[in-house]
Amino acid sequence: MIAGGLASVLAAAWKFLRPVETQSRQEALDMLYTLGPRIRAAEQMPELEEIEREIDQVLRTQRKQPVADDQAERAVTAVNVAAHRLENLIHDRRAYLASQQPGPAGS
Repeated sequence: MIAGGLASVLAAAWKFLRPVETQSRQEALDMLYTLGPRIRAAEQMPELEEIEREIDQVLRTQRKQPVADDQAERAVTAVNVAAHRLENLIHDRRAYLASQQPGPAGS
């Protein structure tokens, strides 16, 4: 039992100590595409802020990757278009959430 616990601790430590693996552009797109439903279901502003941080992280990671050819350039464009679309969804969701807030008393 002690050995199993020690193995779990070592595995967790290894996860944080190893070099960060860069997402492929396809993985980045897949990750961005999963955010749309989360945006549409968000009920509070902090949820949208967290999603924005995730988008920013994906874009920062992708920015560090070289663009070697036309195919890579198209992939970069696809990531940027997806991120822009998500930002529009976030904007729309914020407007919707703000419209659902009760007005000041006496209005």
